[in-house]
Amino acid sequence: MIMWQSYRIRPILLTVGIPSDMPRYGTPDSPMGDGEGEFEGAGKRVRLLPNKGGEMTQATSSKSGITRRGFLKTTGAAAGIAACAGVAGTGIAVADAFNDSDRAEGGEEIFSVMCRSNCMGSCRWLAHVKDGKVVKLEPGDYPNDGYRGGCLKGASYIERIYSPTRIKQPMRRVSGSERGAGEWEAISWDEAIQDAAEHIKAAMDQYGPKSVVFDCASGQYGYFNGVYGQFTRLAGVMGATKTAVCYDYAAGYGINRVLGTGDWAYCNEPNSVLDSSMVVVWGTNPVFTAPQNWRWIQWAKENGTKVITIDPIKSATAHRSDEWICVRPGYDGYLALAMANYLIENDLQNTEYIMGSSTGPFLVKEDGTQLSTMNWPAEAAATYAATVEAVTAEYGPQGATVLGVALASIPVGYYVWDNATGAPVLADEAVDPALEGSFTTADGVKVTTAYSLLKERLSQYSIAEASRLTGVPEQRITDLATSFATERALSVNITYGLDHYVNGYQNTWAVAVLMALAGQLGRDGAGFTGVFTQTYTPALTTYWFYTPEFKEYNANVPNVRLAEMFETQKLEGADYPTKVLVSYCHNPMSNLTGQNEWINKVLPNMDYWVVLDMEMNDSARYADLVLPVASWYEKEDLRTAYNNPYMTLSEKAIEPLYDTKSDLDIVGMLGRALGYAASFPEETWNNTSYWMALLFSDEISQASGYSEERLRTEKVINFTGQEEGAPWIRGKSAPWPTKSGRVQLYYENVAPRLAYGQDLAARDPEEHIVYFQEPDEVGIDNPLAEKYPLVYLQEHSRFRIHTQWFETPVLRELDPEPQGKVNAIDAEARGVVDGDYIEVFNDRGHAVVKCLIDESIAPGIISIPKGWQRDQFKAGCYQEMTNPKTDKYADSIAPYDTRVDFKKWEGQ
Repeated sequence: MIMWQSYRIRPILLTVGIPSDMPRYGTPDSPMGDGEGEFEGAGKRVRLLPNKGGEMTQATSSKSGITRRGFLKTTGAAAGIAACAGVAGTGIAVADAFNDSDRAEGGEEIFSVMCRSNCMGSCRWLAHVKDGKVVKLEPGDYPNDGYRGGCLKGASYIERIYSPTRIKQPMRRVSGSERGAGEWEAISWDEAIQDAAEHIKAAMDQYGPKSVVFDCASGQYGYFNGVYGQFTRLAGVMGATKTAVCYDYAAGYGINRVLGTGDWAYCNEPNSVLDSSMVVVWGTNPVFTAPQNWRWIQWAKENGTKVITIDPIKSATAHRSDEWICVRPGYDGYLALAMANYLIENDLQNTEYIMGSSTGPFLVKEDGTQLSTMNWPAEAAATYAATVEAVTAEYGPQGATVLGVALASIPVGYYVWDNATGAPVLADEAVDPALEGSFTTADGVKVTTAYSLLKERLSQYSIAEASRLTGVPEQRITDLATSFATERALSVNITYGLDHYVNGYQNTWAVAVLMALAGQLGRDGAGFTGVFTQTYTPALTTYWFYTPEFKEYNANVPNVRLAEMFETQKLEGADYPTKVLVSYCHNPMSNLTGQNEWINKVLPNMDYWVVLDMEMNDSARYADLVLPVASWYEKEDLRTAYNNPYMTLSEKAIEPLYDTKSDLDIVGMLGRALGYAASFPEETWNNTSYWMALLFSDEISQASGYSEERLRTEKVINFTGQEEGAPWIRGKSAPWPTKSGRVQLYYENVAPRLAYGQDLAARDPEEHIVYFQEPDEVGIDNPLAEKYPLVYLQEHSRFRIHTQWFETPVLRELDPEPQGKVNAIDAEARGVVDGDYIEVFNDRGHAVVKCLIDESIAPGIISIPKGWQRDQFKAGCYQEMTNPKTDKYADSIAPYDTRVDFKKWEGQ
């Protein structure tokens, strides 16, 4: 059995491969710097010097860690944007102005550009252009220079722009050739657009517009050319299908059941950890996958904050943490529930928070609904029903989205049992509300507090069983639970490791309930970090659908159902002809799980596939038509960032190379070819000023003073409304967006993330209160373990973001081929030594990789870092083995919920 161990290990430096001319920044032992160094601030240079003891000078800190206010005081930052001032021990400076042009050398021009991948870093870069060519990329300033920086991938983007394998012109599969055979003919843009339009029209005429599927994921964030671009408008005017993304959604869906923050908006701003006394990095590896976030944790750690990592793998983050807790894959949810039960059993829960800030004291009826003015007493229920009817009549004609917002705005009051009166009273009016108990109203309605129902559910989750399932000793679990209850401010850094199992949403739901019971939400230094998303979104519905040709927006079909749809021409048993696929900002062949399902079910039943990309990735290789897109820095775009509080203009630095075009240009050409000239007018289509006017046309944007002129002048705008440097805190900077305004210990309105006809009625009654469900394959008691004893993980690599950068020369030099990372115990048992080629396999498929014996991998686990393409393996592909099953509440892929075995490969 794998048992927890405490590691206090000197952090590993990750500066390999950073170009020598890149300015150094960061702190000792951080992934962004090493020892004595320099940090380029806003036109100034701050030098970090070691003190006499050899340690870097640090700001004064308390035992529990320096607070944000103390930190800002140390930096010299005041209200607004302070003058550039160095911070001892952090290398942070706060800029009062950008001096981008001052960085130009020898006839160069400087352009402000932005990395637009989905690592969530949102790094600003300065593109140095000389003679029409990008010659250098340098990290650009932000008002809070703690957000300045980059990584190996961002720094090497020049090699993607000038890649020798870049697609240079439209390519059409040779008629009669097999998909994936690599037989192509180069054609003109006119031919390509005509060919695509003919196939799309044919499918629409024969099978209806929904048979055409526009499939997008997260390969490029931007409002003109990226995931928020105008392919959505095209789908809307056609009435076509626009798939819903299914990567990484279970995390937010589970947390949403407690915080009401939707699929993405559950995290505090990254710099909030400066106020934390403890950070728990749970199931993620920010040192590799989000170094921009890790640096804030590192700075907090240097000033006294304790950092614990919970992970099956001793990751780079675990190496840098104060402690590593090795947990068996798939059981994080049980661990969190057992800890939550321990708090209650030992009276460690934060009763004040539960009473005043959660729905714990709310009353629940026997039918599962909460007692509220929607349903009690009869007079209030009648008034509410009449209001719903009136709102529906007024807003219903404007569509489901508008109606949903209008209905959600109807005020609702919730009841608690007031011990002072012995009757239900509205929560805000109760004198002595009961936290526990069952009661009967004067008119015979039986009710129980939500807290009592949760307490009863949690009682089945024990520390002893948690230890058996996770491999973590009981004492360590109880100590960790106590930390959740007693730390001054505890933050959990959580992204997508916990949700990569079929039970993923239950894992994150459980952690959110634990945080609520401990009262570690809605205040400085407490809450979630990891994926801080926009607190502001431009007027997207106007931007997409401001056209008289708009028909219907079909966006509830999960892209994980495409295999079922193409194979059967049905969705959940109902007819759904599916014939044409248009993929942009997405490489589904490589990123969706169970790759052989795609090969065996989708490709044989697909009439036509159009792929937009820069490189011949797996999707492009199997397509019928490949349209080459301009790189990020060959087109203008606008992004509201993830993991920093800024909206940024990304300028067009150079003209598109070869015969490539921007995504905006391509969708305009295709829209006109399909007959929608009114919605895609050629004379104004590429005028980004027109699109910015639409994006900033809503009341919030107008009131905030957002405009094209301001964005072009400032290039970077803080959209949170917070004082510069003050972190946005969910539940504090704005109220919780739940119906009651409180965190929810009881999930009343059970609903799947996406509604597409799935029948979940049998499960709905259990979904009101958090519970644990065994993972699909990796459970320790699963009979499949006898045949396939190893849990198969696919780490996110520092050399790729999903499959992007898979062919970048400098990164391939550092990471030349796919590897299977295994523990020496598992290798020896199979007669394998380091450097052997091994075949990893299960009933779904196989992959041949080079064996790397790595003691950071626990026995019973194999990891193949993700992102490689099929032709980069000696045989098979890492995605052939992954489990394609998803839970139909969250509909999020579960690649880690997979069992495999491996053997020495005897091939050549």
